[in-house]
Amino acid sequence: MANNDKNKNQAKKKTEVKENAKKESKKNTKQPKENKKATKKTESKKVNKKGNKQEKKSTKPSKESIAAEKQIEKTFSKNSEVVKLIKIVAIVTAIMLVFYLITLVATNKADEVNKENADTEEQETETAIQYDYIMIGTMLNKEGTYYVLIEEDGDNRLSEYDTLIQTAGANEDAPAIYKANLTDSFNKGYLSKEANYDVDNISDFRVTGTALVRVANGSIDEVFDTYDTIKNKLTELAE
Repeated sequence: MANNDKNKNQAKKKTEVKENAKKESKKNTKQPKENKKATKKTESKKVNKKGNKQEKKSTKPSKESIAAEKQIEKTFSKNSEVVKLIKIVAIVTAIMLVFYLITLVATNKADEVNKENADTEEQETETAIQYDYIMIGTMLNKEGTYYVLIEEDGDNRLSEYDTLIQTAGANEDAPAIYKANLTDSFNKGYLSKEANYDVDNISDFRVTGTALVRVANGSIDEVFDTYDTIKNKLTELAE
C-alpha cells in the first residue's frame, strides 16, 4: 500500500512538472510575439516621426523661395509706385490741358468780342466822319448856325481841338461843328499863302492853315485862325 501511494505521488509530481514546463514554453512563445509587436510599434512610431519630420521639412519654405518671394514683392511694389506716378502725371497733365483749353477759348472769345467792338467803333467812327466831315466848297449849303474846323495836315494841335469838339458835342445847347481837311483833293485848292475870308463866292475863299469858320444863314460870319482864338472859341462852345 505504501508503495502504491509513493508511485501515485511521483506520478502527480511528474504531471505537474510537465504541465509547468508546458506553461513555461507557452510563455516563452508568447513573449517573442509580444516583443515583435512592440518592436513593430516602435518602428512604426519611428517611421511616423521620420515622415512627420520630412513633411515638416517639406512644408517649411526654403531660403531661395523666401528670397524669390521678397524679390517679387519688391518688384511689385516698385511697379505699383511707377503706376501711381504715371497716374499722377496723367491727372496733372489733364488738368493743365483743361485749364489751357478754357483759357484759349476765353481768350478767343475775348478777342472776338474786342474785334466786334473795334469793328463797331470803326463803323461808328466812319459814320461819324462821313457825317462830320464836309467839303469846303459846300460848307455854306447847310441851314442855321454852325462851325467848320478847317484842318491843315501836320498841325500838332488838332488832337486838342478834337477833344474840345467832343466836349462841345455833349452840350445840347452847343451848335454843330463840322470838319474839312485840306489834304482832301477837293479842299487842296483852298490852301494859300494869303487868306481871303470876305467873299461872295465860296470858290474865292482861302486859308493859310487851320481855321475855325462860323457860318450863319449860308454866309461866313466869323473866322478864327490862330491857336488861342480857336482854342478859346471851342472852349466857350464846350461850356
